[in-house]
Formats: sequence, structure tokens, C-alpha cells
Amino acid sequence: MKIEKTIKKLQRKIQLSMLGKSSPEGLRNMGEKKLLRIFQKQRFLSPALKNALEPCRIGPKDIKTIEHFTALEFTMSKENTFNKYPLKDLCRPGILDNLQGVLTSSGHSGNFAFGLTTWKQAKTTPDLLDLALQSAFQIDQKKTLLVNCLPMGVRFPSNSVTLAEVSVREDMALALIQKFSSHFDQIIIVCDPLFLKLLMDESDNWHIDWRKIHKHLIIGEETFGENYRNYIGEKINIDPDDPTSGIIGSSMGVGELGLNLCFETLETITLRRAINASPALKQKLFGCLSEYDPLPMLFTYNPLSTYLEVNHSDDNGYGPLLVSLLDKNCPIPLFRYQTGDEAKLLNSEEIIAAFQDAGLSAPILPKLPLICIRGRQKDRLSSGLHMGVVKDALFHDHHFADQITGAFRMDQDKPDKLNIQLRRGIKPDEIQTNNLFCGDKIIIKAKNIRLWTYEDFPYGKSIDYERKFTYMT
Repeated sequence: MKIEKTIKKLQRKIQLSMLGKSSPEGLRNMGEKKLLRIFQKQRFLSPALKNALEPCRIGPKDIKTIEHFTALEFTMSKENTFNKYPLKDLCRPGILDNLQGVLTSSGHSGNFAFGLTTWKQAKTTPDLLDLALQSAFQIDQKKTLLVNCLPMGVRFPSNSVTLAEVSVREDMALALIQKFSSHFDQIIIVCDPLFLKLLMDESDNWHIDWRKIHKHLIIGEETFGENYRNYIGEKINIDPDDPTSGIIGSSMGVGELGLNLCFETLETITLRRAINASPALKQKLFGCLSEYDPLPMLFTYNPLSTYLEVNHSDDNGYGPLLVSLLDKNCPIPLFRYQTGDEAKLLNSEEIIAAFQDAGLSAPILPKLPLICIRGRQKDRLSSGLHMGVVKDALFHDHHFADQITGAFRMDQDKPDKLNIQLRRGIKPDEIQTNNLFCGDKIIIKAKNIRLWTYEDFPYGKSIDYERKFTYMT
């Protein structure tokens, strides 16, 4: 089969490049050396990058080590790059004459950035996607249908799986699953947390029997907690602790940087759930010092494709995430690019030491480096409560979660007030409102929670799943 030949070819190429450097730290060191080479070659290729670096006064031989690079007083961002320069000044020479595709960012901030793909890159993209799918879902052995429910024209080119591009149409997605599931060995559904909740809510109306379907979920666009993973697992008949029943995993993409920038694996899911179950580990490894701190996503990433660093980290190791692209053919050279996320790098030794100190067996760690992503600083209220904590607390009680859409709104001026949208046809007086908990700590009291009918919810009455939902004003 073509997929088998492609996978073996790509695997051989990757294995040769990593020979003798198979540890996460070794791979990251390889990525650092590649970064220095790429940076020296690309820093003059786009007028925007050249202009951004001028205040640094970098000489031809000034950047010899990774310490030299990370000490640069320069970062790129949507605001100082895409909003500041015309497209031709952002690109390498000749790129605009060889474009195959353009992907926009979500525009959630009110501004847009763009990810460009050349015709040359487009030829290899399907094989790289198939390799990632093979690693997680063994698509060379299983006839696979991938149902893409992501908005904004996000597509998944593949040479090996059957693709259904339905965007945010739950009726299309469920109709496909209903009619086609019996003709495939497995179905992979890709969507964001809010739309996935809608998909689960509506699946009963389509008489979908999830027990008869071998399925997996890839969740993007937003962070989520383990309460949410448990809830979705119960609805779709997947045990998060038993990969043979299916996988509920996450992938982090940034339109201008890449669709699979960071991702969960079986090892990271198991590790995150183990850390979440131990208050000592949550504090030591994740920096969750109180019930107001969110459980970060725990991702791996390919250090030979992207160099990730954390800038000006705090006492717990968190700081702004900076991303440098290591593809020499990248249409828009981007270095130390700010995604807006808070992140923390983890190494194998500190994880193993923390587990030993807690009296627990050493976990199985992934072969790629690890990074914690806990969302954005602006997602924290003046009281200190993070929106990620509230999102996950709503799914602690599965019966209550069945009654809501997952959409809510909080206000910086009223940090103890929570407005929650109910599902269609459900009225507030039909539900008992309880305190909202994070672990055994109350984060919002029942008297401060207001439930709204679906139609009366004043913060986007009918959720536009094409746009990211705003949980806080």
C-alpha cells in the first residue's frame, strides 16, 4: 500500500536524523543547532524581519550559541509583524508568486495573521499528516474516516484516510457518522470543545450508538480539563484511561505557525491525569498553587520543526511562549513569535524526581520534549480566578453538564458572578443550582450563578461556532 511505503520512507528519514540523539533533551539540543543555522540564513530574507532586528545590532558572528539567541531583545507578534508590514515585506523573495494556499488566524483578537503554503510545501503536507495519524491511530492497518468539524476553512490534506470536511455543521457530521460508520474500521472526529459538546447533545436525536463505533477525538482551539475529558468520554463511550476504547486527545495549532504545533500523546494524557490526581504533583510540576490556577495542557512538540522558549518566566517557570520556525522553506520567516499563551517547559529529570518525592512509580515519558500551556494571562479575572478553572468545573457534575451548552460569561467588574447558557428547551427553574467546585474548594457560590435559557442568554444567544467564544469581558 502507498501509505506503508510513505510511512516507512518518512520514518527512516526521521530516525537517521535522530540517530544517537533519541532523548527529549538530545532532540532539543539538535533543534537549537538547527535554529542557529536557520536564523543566520533567514534574518536578511524578509524586510520585516531585517527591520525588526536592526535595533539589536547583530554582527555576522554574534549569534553563535542558543544563549546569544535567547538574549536578543526582540520578539515578533501579530501586532508588530502582520499588522505593521505589507505582505510582500513579510515574505521571502518570490513567495507570493508560488502560493498554493493561505490560512487565516481566528481573528479572535480583532486582528488577523496568515499562514502561507507554497506549492512545494503542499506536496509533502499530506504525507506529514498521514505520518502523524499513523503514529496515533495506525491508519495503515485500519480503514479510517476523518470528520473535520473545525471552522475557518481549516483542512486536513491526506493521501491515506477518507476525509469529510463539514466545518461546524453538527447535522452534516452526525449524518455522515450515522451512514458511514459501519463501512470503516475507525472514525476520527476533529473539533473544538464547545462544538463537541453540541455534537454530543445532538447525537441522541440521530440515534447514534457510540458503543458500536470505534472512534477517536482530536480537540483543538481551546484548552480543557480532565473533568471535561471524563464527561465527553462517558458520553461517547471512551474510557480516557483505556486507549483501546478510543483516544480523546488535543492538538494546539496557530494559523500562522502550523496546525499541529503541540499535541498530546498516550503518554502525555496518562501523565497529565496522574499529575492532576496528586495535589503535590500539581503544585510541583504544573504550578497550580490554588484552586484558582488552571490545569495546563501537557503537550509534546517536534523540536526539529519548531523551537519553543519561555520568555521572562516567573517563579513557577511560566512566561510568554515564543515560537521560532525551523523550516528553511518557510514562506514567512518567524522567530521568537509570541502566541499570547503562557507556557512552561518541563524536562524528564524534574518529572521523575517529583514522582519519586511523592512516593509514586516513575511514569512512562514521551520521546519528545514536554511543554505546559495554561492559556492566556488575559483569561484571568482580577480575583485571580482563571477561565480554564471555571470551564472545567462546569463538567464535574455530569448531570448538570447535560443541561448546559458549555458557554458562559464572567465580568472583570463582577468577578464573583457567573452567567451560564442552558441547552434549548431547558428552563432555569427546572435545574437546581449548586456551588461550583474545583476539587473540594468552592470557586463560585450558587447564589452568584445565573442560568439563562438558550434564547435569552445575552452573550451570543446563538453561539457562532465559526468564531472563538468569549468567556470574559
